[in-house]
Amino acid sequence: MMMYHEKLSKFFKDKGLKQKEVGAILGFSPAMIGRYLHGTASIGSEFIISLSKNFPDVDLNDLFADEQNKVNEVGPVYEKQNILNDLQEIEGRIHNIRLRLADTKFEE
Repeated sequence: MMMYHEKLSKFFKDKGLKQKEVGAILGFSPAMIGRYLHGTASIGSEFIISLSKNFPDVDLNDLFADEQNKVNEVGPVYEKQNILNDLQEIEGRIHNIRLRLADTKFEE
């Protein structure tokens, strides 16, 4: 069973892209891309949004699909645009929370 970071690594390798190039395209440092591709850092919504916008051929359902779901039963399939909208809505909510916390002089 391939983990999402292995699938991502294969995706970029198949496109002939190096970490530095992927980082430049997605807006992340090559070191951070390396951590994502080696599975030593969890990817966040900002990465997923950038990935989806810059590489529309990435199938997010396949990327994060659990192999057992593929074999035993069909899991829910989400439209890419719905996933992006949900992630953007969450990012917006987090931004608003940070603004409110800043107003109350709360330090992270």
